[in-house]
Amino acid sequence: MISALSIFNYSYYYCYKYSPLSCMTCINAQHDTTQLDKFRVRARLTVPKCQMEPIICDRDQDVCVTITMHIGVDHYWIGSGCDKHENFQHIACENVHTLTRNVQIGIVQERRALQRVCVCTTNLCNHIAINQSSILLIFICALIFFVYYNSAS
Repeated sequence: MISALSIFNYSYYYCYKYSPLSCMTCINAQHDTTQLDKFRVRARLTVPKCQMEPIICDRDQDVCVTITMHIGVDHYWIGSGCDKHENFQHIACENVHTLTRNVQIGIVQERRALQRVCVCTTNLCNHIAINQSSILLIFICALIFFVYYNSAS
């Protein structure tokens, strides 16, 4: 007799394995967002983060990616969403040196830039994380609140 737990485990594995990946991507903003194949690029940001939302990847997209680049004084560029593992040499976060090119009528500007490229393989894994010190501060405040109210009883 097959147990209910075995059926649940098999169904969970089957659904997880064959369901498309979900990633986080920057919310669309007028005049500074470009989207291509479930990957959005936001430019002209004043901080290296953006408000994000989930997006369901195409079946051939098997990684979530967030790329952050500082492009000038108080200007950042963020690309985030779904991609293919074959386009990257790593699964983790790495600093990658790149050459950017800006082409305008009669002028070509090239400059070196450092990109922070984060690639991961689980659902919604590419969100821009909360600062770890903020999490610690919240935990300490909750602990103080708990101790204070338990000692008052």
